[in-house]
Amino acid sequence: MHSDVEKLHAACVRDLGDPRRWFSPGGYPDSLALCVIDSIYSTGARYATVEKIIGRYRDYRVAQGADAASDGAPELLRTITELGGPDAWASQIGNRRPTSTAANAPLKSVAVAQVAQALVAVGVCSAEDLRSAAQDDDRRAAARTAWCAAPGQKSGTTWDYVLKLAQIPGERAGRVVAAYVSREIGPVSAEGAGEVLRGVAQSAGWNVLVLDHAIWRFESGRPYQRDLALSA
Repeated sequence: MHSDVEKLHAACVRDLGDPRRWFSPGGYPDSLALCVIDSIYSTGARYATVEKIIGRYRDYRVAQGADAASDGAPELLRTITELGGPDAWASQIGNRRPTSTAANAPLKSVAVAQVAQALVAVGVCSAEDLRSAAQDDDRRAAARTAWCAAPGQKSGTTWDYVLKLAQIPGERAGRVVAAYVSREIGPVSAEGAGEVLRGVAQSAGWNVLVLDHAIWRFESGRPYQRDLALSA
């Protein structure tokens, strides 16, 4: 594993350049509601579509004199109730995309509602609660199990993503980042890639979330070096 860390570190230095110029990942560190919405709706969709949904939710909360940037799961559930349930919420804020291609698959809004309810049931109501739960193996496992029980979330992909949106390092590397790691050190699982990534970040003194994001941008063909005069 030590040699794998060295190999990946060398690749990151070669490909990613000055770590001071890496972009910081996006996310919603104070809004579990936005983390849930973004993670559920991002799968199989263009991100511009997700941004529109996030925008509609923000606008709805502004009209109520509230701020979506600090909403937790209870506030998200309240908006669903106010609008008449997941189906109506999908029409006014979300969209009509199903959770899978299976016949009669529930809408993604149903998954949003079930995930929010499940998190509240295990005591995770805010982004801070999620960060706290992530530090305890039993609470983290309970939250993950609750999340993955919702329609279309069994694989854990959206769970890994919601952690990133809440600024919590995930246990597994995403598909794009895992592919980069495998190319540099040899075939490795998503879990193994995540472990090596954490090793590189620790040895180099880098933030693992920022490193993960830099690799993702590099692999996706996006700019991965920002002007130091600009904010991240």
